[in-house]
Amino acid sequence: MSGKVVVNTTVIQYLHALGLIHILHDLFGTIYVPLEVKEEIEEGRLQGVYLPHLDEFDFIKIIKTKASSLVEIVRDLGKGETSVILLGMENPNSLVILDDRLAQKVARSLELKTTGTAGILIMAKEKGLIEYIKPYIDKLIDAGFYLAPEHRKTILNEADEA
Repeated sequence: MSGKVVVNTTVIQYLHALGLIHILHDLFGTIYVPLEVKEEIEEGRLQGVYLPHLDEFDFIKIIKTKASSLVEIVRDLGKGETSVILLGMENPNSLVILDDRLAQKVARSLELKTTGTAGILIMAKEKGLIEYIKPYIDKLIDAGFYLAPEHRKTILNEADEA
């Protein structure tokens, strides 16, 4: 892949909570986090949310979008999602990693390649980095990750864990 791998806040939050943030490095090498996402993470940490200090990971690069101000792509997207999508648009062949359903829909409508936390877990299993995804999916759901039952079933089927 010649583009960047750009990651949003919730993906970092959930992989960190699972103790799996390192799989981003294992799968992709360097990953890119928009400055707006870093700010969201820092704000969340100040509010008591269990989030990592991004500066502790040498494979995470903080990057600014080229746009002088965030373009409002869709009113219901936050600054983090918007900045991830903008970086994906600025860097052809990028992979944008977002969990928000609307953000993924917008990114795909802009012909960006997308995945989310569950997709990362599937990739990690395919590469032999984790043995099963079901325990992690269950932990995500317990942690507040919304996953419709039919979507959970689809994910487990895709991972050969039905």
